[in-house]
Amino acid sequence: MKALYITDEINTCECCGRTNLKATVAMQLSDGGILHYGRTCAARNSGKTGQQVTKEIRAELKLAHGRTMNQLADMRRAGTVLTRQIMREVANSFRADADEILQCWGHWAA
Repeated sequence: MKALYITDEINTCECCGRTNLKATVAMQLSDGGILHYGRTCAARNSGKTGQQVTKEIRAELKLAHGRTMNQLADMRRAGTVLTRQIMREVANSFRADADEILQCWGHWAA
């Protein structure tokens, strides 16, 4: 079992059934399923101390934050490339329009 995060949205332990908890720990099972345990049940069923569970959650949050920052950086890079491409297309479009207007004006002025 691996501790993923703490949530206050679910306040019932899926291990012992205790209700009205301040928060529960989302525990990932070996098959990928997720159960919400109270802090005591999370520690007991994972074979870890409460402190180890807390450290595991902090480490998971740090990894998730790093992944998010990498995704944001990728999006910024992609956005910059896309913005440059759009700017080139608009500039080329204006050049084509300007050339056409000058040609028409030249025929009209002559």
